[in-house]
Amino acid sequence: MTVVQSTVEFDTPGKRLKHIRSLLRMSRAYLQEKYGLPEVTLKSWENGTTNLTKSGAERCVEIYRSEGLIVSEDWILEGNGLEPTATITVSHYFATPSNKDLPIEDDEIAMIKDANSFKESYANAVILIVSNDDMRPFYRPGDYVAGKMRFSTNIDDGINKDCIVYLKNGERFFRRLIKNSSGGYNLTCLNPNENTAEPVLYDVDVEGVAPVIWHRWKDE
Repeated sequence: MTVVQSTVEFDTPGKRLKHIRSLLRMSRAYLQEKYGLPEVTLKSWENGTTNLTKSGAERCVEIYRSEGLIVSEDWILEGNGLEPTATITVSHYFATPSNKDLPIEDDEIAMIKDANSFKESYANAVILIVSNDDMRPFYRPGDYVAGKMRFSTNIDDGINKDCIVYLKNGERFFRRLIKNSSGGYNLTCLNPNENTAEPVLYDVDVEGVAPVIWHRWKDE
């Protein structure tokens, strides 16, 4: 179900971001508490006092998909492409008692159900929705990946593996973790392309990593 039509009312990335949040009826404080997206950062993006970057848009796509609203980076940044689309069956699924039959209209519901089951089954579980082509051909936009967070000396468990990576500056990436010659960490794409500004991120300050142990893609 498409829930918005593009109009001049949403003619900037900030206005489009604010509109998405209003559709979900979520406060900036809620998004900071649940996803670690600082209120002040989101406010500056929405009000246009700070330019929204591609990585910022990717992070918003991931967050809002987790909340059941499907939107593309292109729509947020340029107003083009897929407009915000709510999978209304998601909220219906979670509100429906488990002893009732639920018609599956969209495999998106099953993916969210599977992801939720993974998160409830493991300590330190984190789930990310792939938002770009950087990790093709093994991972596509819209795929779900998940793992268990490692911190401190256990970060090395993720070396040479595809990981959900949390940086100390608050950024998150899905990349392959590489140990560099100086003993630090690099993050590399599997599929560098013309849309990837930085195919390799060098000497990143890693807070924690989750090597991928679960991967779910849409059945189509």
